[in-house]
Amino acid sequence: MSIQRNAQAFYLSSSLSTTGTSHDLEAESATNLLLDTLLVQNTGATDIIAEVTSITLMGQSLNASSASFPACAFYSDNNYAMEGVSALGLSIGQNNKFAMSITSVGTASATAPVAFSISTEPTDIVLSPNESGSNISYLFGMGKVNLPAGGTATLQATCLRDNVFLGRLVMGQSGTSDNAVQITSIKVDGIELLSAVNPTATPTPMSVFSRSSFDRSGLQANYICSQNSIVSISLKSTHGADAVDVVAGFFCKPIA
Repeated sequence: MSIQRNAQAFYLSSSLSTTGTSHDLEAESATNLLLDTLLVQNTGATDIIAEVTSITLMGQSLNASSASFPACAFYSDNNYAMEGVSALGLSIGQNNKFAMSITSVGTASATAPVAFSISTEPTDIVLSPNESGSNISYLFGMGKVNLPAGGTATLQATCLRDNVFLGRLVMGQSGTSDNAVQITSIKVDGIELLSAVNPTATPTPMSVFSRSSFDRSGLQANYICSQNSIVSISLKSTHGADAVDVVAGFFCKPIA
């Protein structure tokens, strides 16, 4: 049996950004809500290397790292929403704000605006972000790096809080083929997370971590970071002609 939804408790959507490549978006709730799946509309589906540079709920940051997070993780044509890994699981009080800042590659316009929408449910209980425990660590951005043709590069970020549980790794790159990008190491404080004896000699294709991947369990890092922990992802390119930009980040998991 379905339950009738409260008035003004359906989708919470933001303002529209229709110019430039820097977008400051916010939405104000008309009632008390539980926030679920966050979706972003960008300048185009090919803008895979757009970055979420800030994400806040009631003024509190939800990014547990020092670096940006890939905006493509929130596009509607990915598998993260189906798996539930992108669910916010946080509440917002009446007349409070959820905000995001996004840097895109394509330029926004009236016909290609940048905005976000969040699916919601009504709730009688509202916790402030500071009362939400480990749920406040929603994202762990790894930033963006330029990977030279045939070369190497490293994404690196610093953990800003204690007890940050790294979940699903999200990656994207400019260009059309991510088979030319290989992951040779994923480390936390110098401790290797990849399982091979020598990950550099037996690298993992970046396509494993793309938003179209259907691996629903193996992409979870399941590793807890402490404040000031250093997380790094080492990359190499097998493409002989073109450099690419690579973005990455982890969805975090709550700690019971």
